[in-house]
Amino acid sequence: MNQNSCQNRPQEVVKMNAPEWLRVSEAKRLFGISKPKLYQLIHAGTIRSAALRSPQQVRGTRLISSMSLRTYIEALADAQAKEGRP
Repeated sequence: MNQNSCQNRPQEVVKMNAPEWLRVSEAKRLFGISKPKLYQLIHAGTIRSAALRSPQQVRGTRLISSMSLRTYIEALADAQAKEGRP
């Protein structure tokens, strides 16, 4: 197994095994992004999320779209590659 295939394996695992919607703690663990940064991206409208709660509830369960998070990271990596940044 060459080095490139080892580097691609974690991405393949996330793409294949990640559920469509993740709790914030799961997104943090799978993608390595801090909780404050995730909420910043949610509030900016950069990634999709939904809150599961009744109309009377103040708190609920926040879910993040794994596809929107993956798309954001891939776009960021593409932009940095075009700029010649690692």
